[in-house]
Amino acid sequence: MVNSIQAEIYKLTRRPYFYVFNLCCAAFALLVIGCLAYIKYTAPANQDAVNFPFSLNILLMGMPVGLYLVAVGGDAVFSEQYKYNTLKNEVSYGLTRVQVYLARLVVTLLLMIVVFVVTIGVYLLASLVLLGIPSDEMAMMSLGMTAAQSVQMMMQMLGYYILASFPLWLGALSLAIACYFLIRGSNMAGIAFLAIMVGVPAILNNLGKYVHPMFHSLYHLTLDYMGGLVISAQNMDWTLMSRCWLVGLAWAAISTAVGLFFFSRREIN
Repeated sequence: MVNSIQAEIYKLTRRPYFYVFNLCCAAFALLVIGCLAYIKYTAPANQDAVNFPFSLNILLMGMPVGLYLVAVGGDAVFSEQYKYNTLKNEVSYGLTRVQVYLARLVVTLLLMIVVFVVTIGVYLLASLVLLGIPSDEMAMMSLGMTAAQSVQMMMQMLGYYILASFPLWLGALSLAIACYFLIRGSNMAGIAFLAIMVGVPAILNNLGKYVHPMFHSLYHLTLDYMGGLVISAQNMDWTLMSRCWLVGLAWAAISTAVGLFFFSRREIN
C-alpha cells in the first residue's frame, strides 16, 4: 500500500498539472488580496476598514469552495486512466483493486492539503504585507477591541472553520474519487460529481418544500447545506462542529464503500 502511494505521488509530481494547479490557486489568492488592496488605497485616508482582519473574514466566506475544488484534485491524480488503459496495467501487475483505489484517494487528499497550505499561506502573507494590521483606534471603532485582539479572534475563527470544514471536504473528495473510478471519462465524472453536489441538495430542498418535510431532513445531511451552516456560524459552535464531522465522515465512508464495491466488480478493458 505504501509503495502504491509513493508511486502515485511520484507520477503526480512529474506532471505539470500539479504545479499549474498550485500556481492557479496561489494566483487567485493574490488576485483577491490585490482587489482588496486597491479598495484600501483608493479609499479616503481616514478610513481603514480593509485590513488584515477584514481579509480573514473574506477568507472564511470562501471555505465552501473546497467542496468543489476537490474535483480538480481528483482529476489531477486520476489523469484519464481509463482513456490510457493504465488501470488495467496496474491490476495486471498484481496490485489489488483496493490498493489501487485507496492509493489514489490518499494521494488526492495529500494533494489537496498541499494546495490548501500553499493557497492559505500566500493569502495570509500577502494580506499581512499589503493590507496591514489596523490601528488600535480603528479596531476599537469598527470591532470594539484592540488590533491584537481582532487578529487573535479572526485567527481563532479561521482555525475553527478549517476544523469544521475538513470532514466536509473529505466527504466531497471521497465522492469525487468514486465518480472518477466508476465513470469512464474525466469530464463526465466531473459533471456527475457537480450534479450530486449541487443538483441533489436543490432537488431535496424543493421536495421538502412542496412534497413532504421528510426530504428536508435529507437535505440537511448534504455537504452543500453543512458548508453553508459553517460559514454562517457567528461563533465557535461545537455542536455544529460535531455535526460536520458526523456528516462528513459518513459521506466519506459511504462514497468509498460504494466506489470500492462497484470498482472491484467491474471489468477493466
